[in-house]
Formats: sequence, C-alpha cells, structure tokens
Amino acid sequence: MTQAVGEPLASSRDPANSPLWPSMVDAYLGAAPVAFDPRVKVLLPPVTEDQTQVPLTVDARGLDGPVDEILVIADLNPFPLTLRLTPVAAAPFVALRMKIEQGTAIHAAVRRGGEWRVGGAYLDAAGGGCSVKPPGLARADLSGAGQIRARAWADGADGTRLRFRISHPMDNGMIPGVPAYFIETVEIADAAGAPLARLALSEAVAPDPVLTLLVRAAGGPLTIRARDNNGGDFRGEAPPPGGRRP
Repeated sequence: MTQAVGEPLASSRDPANSPLWPSMVDAYLGAAPVAFDPRVKVLLPPVTEDQTQVPLTVDARGLDGPVDEILVIADLNPFPLTLRLTPVAAAPFVALRMKIEQGTAIHAAVRRGGEWRVGGAYLDAAGGGCSVKPPGLARADLSGAGQIRARAWADGADGTRLRFRISHPMDNGMIPGVPAYFIETVEIADAAGAPLARLALSEAVAPDPVLTLLVRAAGGPLTIRARDNNGGDFRGEAPPPGGRRP
C-alpha cells in the first residue's frame, strides 16, 4: 500500500483490538489491502443506556480523494454488517442508531479505489438489544410503516445536511413469533432525480431508523425512497434547505 506524503501513518494495528476482525475482513472486505487510518473516525457514546438505540457516527471526511463506499461492521453482533453507504454525491459521513446484542468492537471500513481504510472503537454495552423486543414497540397496527419525515439544512462546505426518519419496526427475526421485517435499501436523489447516496441497511439498525447524511445537492427538494424485505416501497421528501442547521 502506498503512503502519500503528508498522510497520517496507516497501521495494521486494530484500535478496537478485536480478535474477530480477521474474520470480518474475510467476510466483507475481500482480498484488497486493508489498513487502519486515524482519519476514519467511529464515534460512540461513553455510556450505553438503551441497547436497542445506540447512536453511532462515522466520519471519514479527513481522507483525501473520493470514497467509493463505507461499511459499518459490529464484530460480535448477530448481523455484523450493519450498513453500507455509497456516497455518490455525498461526504463520507453517516450517523445512525443501531441495536447491540453485547459489548463489541465496531469498525468503519472505507473503500477508496482498490484499498480499504478502517477506523474502529469498542462499545461497552449490556446485552439483549437484538433479542428482546424494545418496550412499547409491540405493534398490532403497522399501517404507518414506511412513513418518512425529513429535513435538510445548509452545512457550509459539506453542502446539505439531510436527516430523515422512517417509521418501521426493523424486526430482525430473532424474537419468537416475530418474523424479520426491516428496511433493506434507501436511495437519496436531488430535485432532478440524480442519485446522491445509496444505503443498504441490515436487521441491526434500530427501530424507526433515523439517519443523517451530508449530500451535495444543487438546490430544490430531496427525494428519499426506501424498500423493505416484504417488497414495501416508500417515498418521502425533504424541502429545500432553509438555513443552517440548529
């Protein structure tokens, strides 16, 4: 792997010290070169109060050049590959909430061309976020599933900050009598229909997903389209940015 002049020193040492990381590489990253890079930041809370709603931010804006995709991997989760982001016209940044079954290393792998740059952190958490139904979410009526609420703000050099929420139980199939039912894909487009970002979600994403992206939109409303594993097709819209985010 070539180290560009002025780049922070990449390393083979896992900052999360995960014994499962080599198997995660084999499962998800393939044979391309892999190096840990401090510019790929995985931001986690110091204390986890609700294992079904753990906030996570991945920020790789410090990397040079375009990014092809970002993978979020929770090594010890039942569904390790939590999210895949393709930032077509977006910054290498994503914030979300996820379910955690136990304390685990969480890695963000960023592909640039033929190599992966990786960041990681360890989340100390109690168990049960994937195998226990969240309180208050035993829903007999799913008529509201797929409703999308979204808002966008101007965000300086990063373009537009888009935050959206999709009403959906995100059931993972691990709870007896509750089949898997979750959002699989999300696509963001500008007012002309040009793609800005694509996401593939897994069962590990928290119920009623809330995601934040930084997209490069020329103006006008943004369109959000989501599909779930039952074939549900949902659409929403964020009005044009109305000022800087609060």
